[in-house]
Amino acid sequence: MSTAPVLGFGRYLGTPLQRLEVAGLVLTESTYPPGTVLALHRHRHAGFRFTLEGGFTDVMEGRARECAPRSVAFQAPEVAHEQRFASRRTRTFNVDFSESVWRSRYPLVSRLDSRMELTSERMSTLSARLYQEFHRGDDVAALAIEGLALELLCEAIRASTPRKASTPPPWLTRARELLDAVRGPPPTLAQLAREAGVSPTQLGRGFRQFFQCTPADHLRRSRLERASRALRETTASLSDIALEAGYCDQSHMTREFSRRLRLTPAEYRRLLTGRSFHPTG
Repeated sequence: MSTAPVLGFGRYLGTPLQRLEVAGLVLTESTYPPGTVLALHRHRHAGFRFTLEGGFTDVMEGRARECAPRSVAFQAPEVAHEQRFASRRTRTFNVDFSESVWRSRYPLVSRLDSRMELTSERMSTLSARLYQEFHRGDDVAALAIEGLALELLCEAIRASTPRKASTPPPWLTRARELLDAVRGPPPTLAQLAREAGVSPTQLGRGFRQFFQCTPADHLRRSRLERASRALRETTASLSDIALEAGYCDQSHMTREFSRRLRLTPAEYRRLLTGRSFHPTG
């Protein structure tokens, strides 16, 4: 398990604005100054993060997730992540589940993964309604909060349920492996489709259906994951890491890191060694 510091129930590294405990839940509204960078840390409890304003990049296991206003993200317990906030004030609304509440929902909640994309409008709407009840404060708010939190959890579980055709066909797996092996100029869509033995249209449709991205998105993600893993786990030079990950050169890698993570590769490496840890909230 990661040695990153652990935050307790309903605790965050931002400045707390309001906090409420009800029915085995902790609801917290926090704010973060522009440009804040949070070093690697973990949350002991599972929960949902609703971005109210501003935004941030969430990085876990080499994957970057952009959290824009009205976006909802799930944070699994004990999963280490880092965050870099936008150049404007950011506010988040967090709903954490106690260990007893979480255990009582097994095995359903075991499907949830911090890397899952929760993009449905219903997720945003439920989170916004929870936030309204959080501030309402009348004698019925606790009942409403408990019900809405369970609805939010149900919606996330449904979103994580595998499709009937959950296994990609062999030609699609082959195409993904070809992209993962690319270390020079990327192939064209037509070349990749020809290697897979399908049409470009079928190839693009297969990637969207099974991997929720385009072939180009997958290649960018694959390069980023290889580079970030090397930055975390090795002392290799940035230029060597860039070439091994499949970038044209170090400058290419730096541009991609800055665009996707809002960090340079050197900043990313330094961030993982930082241990400044001041929980609030």
